[in-house]
Amino acid sequence: MANKSQSKNQAIFKDMFVGTLLYAVVMGFYCDYTDILNTSSFSVLFLASFVMQVLTFATFWVKGRVSSWFKAREGKKYKVGRIIGMWLVLFLSKFVFLEVIDVIFGDSVSISGFVGLMGIILTMTIIDRLSAYVYSRLG
Repeated sequence: MANKSQSKNQAIFKDMFVGTLLYAVVMGFYCDYTDILNTSSFSVLFLASFVMQVLTFATFWVKGRVSSWFKAREGKKYKVGRIIGMWLVLFLSKFVFLEVIDVIFGDSVSISGFVGLMGIILTMTIIDRLSAYVYSRLG
């Protein structure tokens, strides 16, 4: 979210920059300490981190659009549709993530599957939320 001192483009840049770095750290730990993720080099891991951040950003953008569409309508069916629509976007996006990573990186990046990818994304999300919480508490 953009605050009063930064433009929307600055906020997007900051989110992409920080998100990529956080993904690199999270994915680095997964690569070093689990069998969930394997990469051929740190450079490939870092590029995969950027791709993951772009995909995450796009997923949340689509989720926001779906939510807004349903939220603008009255009635219980639209409330239920909003929940189902957002869940579908978040669930199905993981298959897109796996396919995009496979197409771009081939054998250079190996993720153990849907559950492994969910672990990486969940870890990243928790760390991102915790860092945002600490940041807001500081000032």
